[in-house]
Amino acid sequence: MLSPAKINLGLEIPYKRPDGFHEIRSVFLRLNWGDDIQIEPITSGSFELVSNNQIILEKRRFYDEVSEKGDLSKNILFKTFSKIRAHYRELPGVRIHLTKKIPPAAGLGGGSTNAASLFSFYFGLSPEFNSDHIFKLAAEIGADVPFFLSENHCLVSGKGEILKDIQVHPGQGILALTPQVLSTAEMYAGLKKPLQADPPSKRWISLDKDVEFSLKEGNWAALREKLVNDFEPLAFQKFPQLGKLKESFLANGASYSSLTGSGSCIYGLVQGLEIREELLAKMQTEFPDLTFVSFNY
Repeated sequence: MLSPAKINLGLEIPYKRPDGFHEIRSVFLRLNWGDDIQIEPITSGSFELVSNNQIILEKRRFYDEVSEKGDLSKNILFKTFSKIRAHYRELPGVRIHLTKKIPPAAGLGGGSTNAASLFSFYFGLSPEFNSDHIFKLAAEIGADVPFFLSENHCLVSGKGEILKDIQVHPGQGILALTPQVLSTAEMYAGLKKPLQADPPSKRWISLDKDVEFSLKEGNWAALREKLVNDFEPLAFQKFPQLGKLKESFLANGASYSSLTGSGSCIYGLVQGLEIREELLAKMQTEFPDLTFVSFNY
């Protein structure tokens, strides 16, 4: 089963909330690329994880440190298992086989998508699951987890738990799996957003009509100045090569390119398989030491 990665189309951080989280506004796209995960019930009620670590070499150790080879108590799958079992003791234990491809510190939701896969597995085992309760538990695990429980592309707001399904024209893209590490906490701190006492999350639930129309039509070039990732200036200042990657994606034929999440991966979007293959060849020639992945959405 695919545990899909996501990318952000734009990421605005208007303010910091009284609960310590930041208010966000972004479009999340679900990709057809990610981790492979197989989950089976075991009667012992225990948790077993078997990993095949295929993350790019520069970041592979970060996953090993929280896998069965390291401190499993820090693994998001184990945390999810523990939280679900605390509320539903009658559920069985699990044995999970995970082929890990999504790198950490990448802005791709690698941990959150795995957690959502485990939630989804347990959904099918008990009719007692209440969807509102599950989404609440999922949000406690991570802000991006509720999105991965949805099957659609979404406009995401609040701290990540407010979702609105949106129509996005199908397309293709190239993802650069970069070795740089950007700390999420440091990136948010670097924004220095003011605290807002009463965050009006609902004001961020709608898109401008022209942006919504461009998403439906797949007119990415029209969105270059309208969908902005607030983390790009910080990321590009710390790692200028990330900014160069974005410039090269656009120069080599991508209609739209951006940092995803708080980093550090960069992607380029196109319309058409032939254009994507041409873009991939150019990027591989220009950046021979990087790993690139083709995806659809």
